[in-house]
Parts: sequence; structure tokens; C-alpha cells
Amino acid sequence: MDELGFEGIPLPRPGDTPAVAPAPGPEVSGPDAVGPDAAASLTVRLAERLQRTHTRVLTAHQVIIAWQLARAARPADLSPAPAPPAHPPVPVPPSVSPPVTLPAPARRPGDADPVATILSAAARALRGAGAGPFPGSAAITWLDETPELPGTAPRVERDGEEWRIGAGQRTLAVLAPHGPRESWPEPPVRRFPPDPRPLARATVTRLNAADLDALAAGDIARVLGAAFGQSGRPPAAPPAPWPARLLETVTLVDPRGGRSAQGLLHATTRLPDRAEEAWPHCVAAALELLRVHAFHQGLHLCLPGARATLPAGRPVLLDVRDAPAPPGAELRLAAEITATGMLPRPYATADCEITAAGRPLARLRDVGVVLKEGPGEDALDPVRPSLRTSVTGKRVVADELHTAIFAEGDLGIVPLPGSTARVTGRVRPRLPRGDFRMLDRVVDGHGEWDVYRPGSWGLAEYDVPADPWYVRENGGTMPQLALMETALQAAGLFSGMLGVAGAYPDEHLSCRNLDGRARLIRHVDAPGTTVEQHVTLRSHSPLPGGVMHRYDFRLGAGGEPFYEGEAVHGFFTPELLAEQQGLDAGTYRPPWLERHPPAPADVRRLDLHRDLRLGRGRLALLEDVTLVPGGGDHGAGYVLCDKPVRRDDWFFDHHFFRDPVMPGSAGVQMLYQAVHAYALHTGLLDHLVRPRSHIAVGEELHWSYRGQILREHRRVRGEAHIREVRREDRRVLLRADGSVWRDDLRIYQVDNIAADIRGEAA
Repeated sequence: MDELGFEGIPLPRPGDTPAVAPAPGPEVSGPDAVGPDAAASLTVRLAERLQRTHTRVLTAHQVIIAWQLARAARPADLSPAPAPPAHPPVPVPPSVSPPVTLPAPARRPGDADPVATILSAAARALRGAGAGPFPGSAAITWLDETPELPGTAPRVERDGEEWRIGAGQRTLAVLAPHGPRESWPEPPVRRFPPDPRPLARATVTRLNAADLDALAAGDIARVLGAAFGQSGRPPAAPPAPWPARLLETVTLVDPRGGRSAQGLLHATTRLPDRAEEAWPHCVAAALELLRVHAFHQGLHLCLPGARATLPAGRPVLLDVRDAPAPPGAELRLAAEITATGMLPRPYATADCEITAAGRPLARLRDVGVVLKEGPGEDALDPVRPSLRTSVTGKRVVADELHTAIFAEGDLGIVPLPGSTARVTGRVRPRLPRGDFRMLDRVVDGHGEWDVYRPGSWGLAEYDVPADPWYVRENGGTMPQLALMETALQAAGLFSGMLGVAGAYPDEHLSCRNLDGRARLIRHVDAPGTTVEQHVTLRSHSPLPGGVMHRYDFRLGAGGEPFYEGEAVHGFFTPELLAEQQGLDAGTYRPPWLERHPPAPADVRRLDLHRDLRLGRGRLALLEDVTLVPGGGDHGAGYVLCDKPVRRDDWFFDHHFFRDPVMPGSAGVQMLYQAVHAYALHTGLLDHLVRPRSHIAVGEELHWSYRGQILREHRRVRGEAHIREVRREDRRVLLRADGSVWRDDLRIYQVDNIAADIRGEAA
């Protein structure tokens, strides 16, 4: 293999990808994402490996794409709203030694739990100092993310009101008094809690002692199902063994349970023999329960040698009460998951209550675990393929950790391929964040960095949740918004992987969809399935201050296509983006209702804020609506909708990181709802029971966008001109054309909005 590798794309060479420094600001402490120091011998070994495969060219290309993805290795300082940051560190008093990560020796299944052992030493010291067996209300702050069992008894020292727990010269944790539980501030409840997003779907929700022992030994697939299998992976891939089990049973009650709607878990354990060991046992048992949850969600599947660590520097609030119970009595744990996420590494946090005989024994606030690679491993190593596989069993080139970085990570820390330049622009093409990201893995691809040859292609996958928010909030049917985003997000990511991610490196660069067409080939029961996202580049057009790409796209399920179309994305510097003047050369073209004012008797004005039949939650896109039966350009009906732009509209925090803009798909969905509202409130659906709106099969939707809606804008209006109404016994088909205005500028044109509204005959 020559130095350039296949397709003229340079392989990693020494100095190409330097070590990544940790990002400043509040985020979970963790190992730095370190790029490889690829030596010449590594290139030779890579070539030998590729020659042993039957798909030599494609496999080599996967490695290159993975390297390009790993340029985004360092996560950014995330502060998603309304969700709190993943794991912000707390200030450490000057007298406390800085956090030190101890080397992690190989752990054997059944080793004593180091958390329980270390805290038990603190409990004995507290009792010896006359503080009693229970600390009351306190805060535990771990300064070491992977505390190991000390060779000797842990050192416990008092420093004012604090107790410092250490081993040798290292401080492992600080125990400090805290206000009573009644004074703990309640965390805010998110307006739209994120959907659970497991990396694998478990087949069991109740685990007994034997199951937990099997998990601790690494036999995860036998317990949780085949989706968790890691057979055939490198030796470092299986998770590290867990310490001795404290729990007897675990029940995953409700994936959307709890105050934060992130999950509710129950578990049982036994009270230790010594009273002062009760609260250390409770803390360690709560951490074990959270570790079980993290693995049950499959969060470990991207990490070689995955191990559960503690979020160093983040206090856990503890409130312990004297609940008399005999040694060995059953303790019940109820944990409410408060957050899960992928960056900087997969994590989960929870609030937990432990009871004995129905009486509260302990409450914990903000207990957390962070999953990390085993010692010496790097999940973002661009030379080694990802541990994850596609639905067909193929090793992917980018997994859920990579795509989370593409949504929210720092894309500018390493040089671009073939140069020493770095991306310094703060705004870059991104995947959406949170629930609006509809892409999980990149499976395969064929193309050349910064060449943009027509015919280059990419394949990605999206695991549709079993009960996705956009179906729940759309009356139980798949909205056009979700299909458009699933297709268009894959196209934007593929352009970045081909080289757009490095275009105009010193300037802001925004991705905007400009045009498209799409057709639903067949209805598919998407919830709970994996959607295959195919993208093919058809043309590349460089511009002064930007780039335009045209693609074909296709969505499939089970190997069969169900949605296809074409799209044009523009990648614009701020100067070029500012030149967008709408669809009418910057002039005001008023809606039809302003140009053709009908008689008052023909106009119906509606307030649809609370009409849940059209959409609810994030998809409640209609507010003030005006209907004109027999109006519009075609004389078949007209509808105008009007709503303010609010700075806290949900999509601004999701689309995109550092570049908030209303997605065009939301404007298209608003017009679909306007057509549905027209049918619903003009009697066209009176012969149907429980009518629901579907996307019409075989009808091709067309759209053009020539402007954007930002937080500073005031108003969004949309109009739809009904072209055709076809009524049948159990359905009504409406076709319409529409436009969307931002303030007084018409910026979207959407043609052939085909709503297929079905129900039972009345």
C-alpha cells in the first residue's frame, strides 16, 4: 500500500492527529480523547489486515472515514437547554488536592466493592469521633473517578467540618455536612423530557441474583439479549468485571417513569450487620443499580473494556435517617433516572430513595456513573474500527459516540487531512442534537476527501424509538417532519465527511437545506425498527463563500425502500447566508387573504392552541387560524395560520448547536397541519370516526427554502391553497400548495401537500 492509501485519501501518519486536550468549562471529567500516534509500522499492519478481507477497498475506506470522524474527538463544553449540563464539576476548596486518577489494576469478579469499603472507613471514623452511625445530611464528593481498594485501611482525616478519605498521599473523597433534605433545591422539570435512547434494546426488565452475577462476569448478551453480544470482537472489547454484588433483584419499572420521565428502577438488597455500615452500603448499592441501568441501556457498547467510573468533582447529596431494622433486613431502592447522555463519555444520573420496612433510611440526590474505556484503550482511535455493528452485523465506521460528537463535540481541535490547518470557526455543519437527531451510526461509504466525485455514497442507520415523540405528538402517525429529517440529516453528515467539515476553516459555516422533493413509496411501521439511510452525491457546486451539494436519498427498512427523493444543501459563510432575500427578490408578497379579502360571512377564525387532534407538545404548530371555504388560488379552499416566534421554541436548542434556526421541516409540517385543520373544521371529516392524518403514498412533495427563521424574528405565517378534495367512505384525500412567511418575507414554497386522512365510517 502506498502512502496515500486507497482512493487518494491519506492514511494517518505521525503528527496528523495530535493528542486532544480536555475542553474547558463544565463537563464530565474523563479521559482525554487522544488521537493515534500512527507510525509507519502501523500503516503496514493496517495494510496486511485489509488484504485479509474480501472487501479490501471498502474496508480501507471505512478506516479512512473513521479517521475523518475522529478529528472531532474532543467533546465541547455542553450546556443543552433546557437540559442541565451532563456532569459539571464543583469547585474544590484550595486545601484539597486536585483530583487524581489512580491506575486501575485488573479487577476480578467478586472483589469487594471499593465504594462501600472506603465509605465504611469514613463511617467508623465518624462514629469514633462521636458523630454516631449516621451522618445526617451530607455531600460526598469523589476526587478519584476510579477508586480502588487500598492496600491498607483507608486514611480518614478531619479538616474543619469536612472529612477527607484517602489512600497514602491521595485524597479519594470528601464528606461534608449539607443542609437538611427539605432545603435541597428541586431540579427543574424539563418541558419536553428527552426520549429514552438505548443503544440496544433489552429483552428483559427484571433481573435476579444469578442474572446480576452473570452481568458482573461479563455475560451480558445471555442476560439482556443478542443485541448486546460482543462475540468476535477484540480481546479488549468485553466490559471489565464488576465488584462483588450487593443487590439481590433489579426491576426496570418504566423507561419513562420518575419525575424527570427518564426511567424508574426498583431493587432490593440486605442491611449490613453493623449499623455504621448501613449508609455506605446504601451509596454503593445505588451506584450498582445505576451501573446496571447504564449497561441495560447498552451505553457500554461503544467502549472497549467498558468500566463504570464515578463523576469526579460532582457532589452527591446524602440524607440518612435512623430506621431501626435488624441486620439482614431487606432494603428497597427506588431510583429515578434524571439524565443519560453520551458526552464526553456515556453517563447516567439518578435520585434514589432507600427504605427499610417501608420507612425511609436514606435518600441520595444526583448519584451518577460514567462509563469509560479500559486502561490504555481509546474508543475514538481512528485506526481501529468501531466495536459497533450494523443491523446486518457489519462493523460500522462511526458509532453513537461519533455521531454525538458531530452534533455537539468540538470539531476543530486537530489538523485537516493533508495540511496543518485547523478549523477555528465556531459555527460548523452539524447534526441536530437530542431528540431531533435522527441518525445513530455511519455504516459504510465510498468517496474521497475534498474531491466530491458524483456517485460517492454513504449509508447510515437510525434506530427509531419504540414510541418516538414525533409519532406520539402527531396523533399516532408518522409526520412528514420526521421522514424529511431522517433523510436530510444523513445527507448533511455525508457532505461533512467528504470534506465540507474542513471548508472555510477560519469562518463560520452553516448548513441549510435549499430545495428538495420526496415521495413515500409505502407505509412502514417504523417505531422500534432500524431505518437505513442511503445518500448519493449527484453534484458539487463551489460558490464564492459557500458550497452546494445535490443528493439522491432513500430510506429503507428490512432492506426494502419506503421513502425516496432528492435534496440540495448549501453550506454558507455568514456573508453568503445574509444574501438570501426570500422567494420574491426581497419584496413583500402578501398572503392571498390580504390580496383578496372575502366577505366576513365567508371567513372562519379559530384558536387552535389546544386542539390536540392536529398536534401536541413539540408538534403543536398551529395557533391562530383563518379558514375560507371556497377561497384560495384554486377556489377549493384556503387556510392561513399565524403564530409568534418565541425565543424558547423547542427547536432552537436542538437545531443546531451554536447555530439555532427553525428547521424547514417544521414549516412543512405546519402546512400539513393547516390542511388537516381545514378538513376538520369545514365538515369534510364528519363521516369519519377518529380521523387521523397520514402522508399520502405515491404523492411527490416539493419544497424550496430561501430564508431562515431565527430567535430574533417575530412572526411565522403559513398559507395553504386547497387544489383537490377527494372523499371516500373511510378517507379524505386533500392536495394543496402552500407558502411560509418570516415576518413580511415569503421564504418557503411547498407544493403538493397531500394529506390522506383516514378513519372508521361513522
